[in-house]
Amino acid sequence: MSQNQKQKARPDVPGVVAGTVLAGGASIWMLTENGVLQPDDLGVTSALLLVTAGLLGLAASRRG
Repeated sequence: MSQNQKQKARPDVPGVVAGTVLAGGASIWMLTENGVLQPDDLGVTSALLLVTAGLLGLAASRRG
């Protein structure tokens, strides 16, 4: 085995951050555009959506 194969795969942090911002922002935009989410409720809801998107991105970034 070579040196590169022995190292553990690390998550792609910039990719996770970018994916979190894009996925969370798109989710918030779609929910407000379709009337599901009211602009008054954006505080806690947007934080929860961004945390959820970040956790999904982090889980998806783990490579074999």
